[in-house]
Amino acid sequence: MRVIYIAAVLALSCATLAQAEEPQGEVNQVNVLGRDWLVWSSSRVPGEHVARRQNVELLPFRAPSLLTVRQAMRAYRGATGCTANYDTMYRTDNGDYHSTLICPN
Repeated sequence: MRVIYIAAVLALSCATLAQAEEPQGEVNQVNVLGRDWLVWSSSRVPGEHVARRQNVELLPFRAPSLLTVRQAMRAYRGATGCTANYDTMYRTDNGDYHSTLICPN
């Protein structure tokens, strides 16, 4: 019984990893509150952009952060000059933020 449970958990975790969108095309890197973010246009949904925080340093005593959704909104603005449409923004299991953007004419 435990083997079946472990196999099911592994299958679900592998399926989640397989769904993570990899950056393609032009990728912009911006710094928001000392954290690096990558922003690129989605290859799955036309007109949508993806923001992913890079957490490679894992520093335990760094300054407290703003909510990541606010950091993502700042990352969209810094990378594209456009504002994220909050009504369309969502976060995936791997921590990526997806949103359409509102750009000035």
